[in-house]
Amino acid sequence: MANLQHIAERIFRHVDAGHLPAGYALAMGALIDANSENHDFHEWVASVTGSAVEKLIACMVRKGQWDDPAWLRDYVQEALKESAA
Repeated sequence: MANLQHIAERIFRHVDAGHLPAGYALAMGALIDANSENHDFHEWVASVTGSAVEKLIACMVRKGQWDDPAWLRDYVQEALKESAA
């Protein structure tokens, strides 16, 4: 189970220190919102490790998708398919 609060604290601390670009804070904020608003995302976070969430954040930043709920939904659905295989 990923600890979203722990990941968020670390991400925000590194962004504040200038070690990560601001996109990481935007992505983390979107994930915090999604965790409370999207049941499927919440369930996915509960079923994966922290490194899976960190990989998601990196993908969101790299692709500039920190404010696209459809992209996040597609990412989680694909991750669920891969884990079921």
